[in-house]
Amino acid sequence: MVSFRARQGRCAAGLALVFSVTMPVASVVAQGANVLQAPPGMEPARAPVSSPAGPQSIVPPGYGATTPASGLPASELPSAVPVVPSQLFPTGQQSGEPAVRMLSAVPGAARTDVQVGTLSGVDTSSVGLIGMQEGGFGPAMWQGASRADIEIYLMRLPVATGSPVMADLTRRLLLTGARPPEGAGSGVPLLAARLNRLLAAGHVDAALQLAAAGGAARSPQIAVELARAALAVGDDNRACAALSDIPPGNDPARNDMAAFAVKLATYCQIVAGNPEIANLTLDLAREEGLSDALFFSLASEAAAGIILRAPEPNALGIADAAFYRLAGRNLPGNVAEIAEAALLRGLLHNGDLSDEVRLAVAERAARYDLIDGRELATYYRMPAFTDEQMAGLLTSDIPEISPLRRAMIHQAIDGAVAADDRIRLFKLAFATAESASLYYPTIEALYSDLGSMTPSDALRPMAASATRAFLALGESAKAAEWYALTQYAPGFGRDGREFAALMRISGATASGFDAERVSADIVADLRSGERAAQAFAACEALLLDALGHSPTPEVWEALLDARNVLSGDASTEAQLNQLQMAGHKKAVGETILLTLDVLGPGGPGAAHPRAVAQAVASLKAIGLESEARRLALEALLARSYAGRG
Repeated sequence: MVSFRARQGRCAAGLALVFSVTMPVASVVAQGANVLQAPPGMEPARAPVSSPAGPQSIVPPGYGATTPASGLPASELPSAVPVVPSQLFPTGQQSGEPAVRMLSAVPGAARTDVQVGTLSGVDTSSVGLIGMQEGGFGPAMWQGASRADIEIYLMRLPVATGSPVMADLTRRLLLTGARPPEGAGSGVPLLAARLNRLLAAGHVDAALQLAAAGGAARSPQIAVELARAALAVGDDNRACAALSDIPPGNDPARNDMAAFAVKLATYCQIVAGNPEIANLTLDLAREEGLSDALFFSLASEAAAGIILRAPEPNALGIADAAFYRLAGRNLPGNVAEIAEAALLRGLLHNGDLSDEVRLAVAERAARYDLIDGRELATYYRMPAFTDEQMAGLLTSDIPEISPLRRAMIHQAIDGAVAADDRIRLFKLAFATAESASLYYPTIEALYSDLGSMTPSDALRPMAASATRAFLALGESAKAAEWYALTQYAPGFGRDGREFAALMRISGATASGFDAERVSADIVADLRSGERAAQAFAACEALLLDALGHSPTPEVWEALLDARNVLSGDASTEAQLNQLQMAGHKKAVGETILLTLDVLGPGGPGAAHPRAVAQAVASLKAIGLESEARRLALEALLARSYAGRG
């Protein structure tokens, strides 16, 4: 009888042997005793290793970061006491010290916008794709931050929040090249964490470019993310070349990297025309306890034409999709809902998908900000509908939740001529988009149609919806034109109150801040007893304070009495205090990362108003006032019912 430990050791050795004869390109053929050889030019590059002459400092000159645990020295803490009660909004006064100096990129690299700064040792974490002129945050972005904190917050960075400003900040943060933060970390390279989050957000091409900027000498974690990105775009050569930098491991049942290495090795063996070795790898993986019925089913079909039973997947990962492609098996019918974000771009070009599934993929890609509204509009125009379907739009048998119905509405808008018809269709488009979390891409998709309409008495019923849309688009001048028309509409009292607040938050009002008048409106709402009005006013008060305005003390008294209306996804006091501190010490990268963390996956519309207000105040403190206003506007729009269709 063979003991478990002996059998486990034998299986691990077998996997290692199989990996050692696996070559990662489809063009390689078996040579000799069925051992795959590396083709010319594909041998993995190895970084030269040199011994240091003595102890080397890993802290770049000029660093003296304060970690969140240690706090700021008393001399640097804000001295003034905020007017706002601390239990509502403990932002305090912002520091007046100058921002950290930004260093320019070093020229001469393959890409002129790749930033290279002073490295703490050899660390590919510093590479990037955008400079400050392209919206990056500079090579000193992580100065003042703790590496341990940054690693934690990077790996849980939310994606697909439905917030355009959060998506923009996330992309810029991940693509900025910067010196890594100081301190000890968990051992996970920051570049690997950035690649992982780029793939989670669906930015595959950017991940591939960033991985290439890191050079040929890769850690196993970086190699895994590079392989996943390459598989997502069907680049088998690049994916399989990365296998040489991934250790096979000996416990694929419990180790994610070992499991991925087994799957990638199997894939590359099949692609290279060696199904026998692939079957051996599958047998050894089973003995090692790897439990993934879908993988074994797809790999067996691809290697030997044997179809094994497997349950339909609840999630479709990058490796899963690669094996579906290799086995020639049709993707699941709900692929639009279960596919990893990195697969969405590729699925848009999959000719085997039905119109409805492709539309669902396009809408999900729009939620991830992978395509803009104009591109979404092109997909809405693709399906062909009968005249009867278009004529019976409101009574159609196509379900309201179906993307086909939204496509019908867009096509109907293209063909509508009468003002009444266009107004009705625009309102319908906005209402269905709100319910499907597609409001921002929808108003982008309809921008040219909206922009061609001139405010007039005939279009007065459209005024509220158009005002809201142009505010959300950042078109303050057009929003003001439509807003002027709404002020004469009957029964516009509540909408007028909320639009005035939204215009003020967006910075679109030409007049100065009238604290007495604005505060009176807020106090009236807070004491109205109407929960929606109270929630709107409470959020408005906190955002105004965060943007540097000063409501009267009566506002805070009324807010204390109505504090039960402050609801949303709450952050801890420690998180809010850390975000406040990051903004105070001008720690740019840490402030942005913590902002994204406290807002969470639900975005500014679902986050607690205190969290949104602190995020706005901290972004403003590091000089990102435009982003702070956009974030505040998104939060208040989510709590406003004005112009919702």
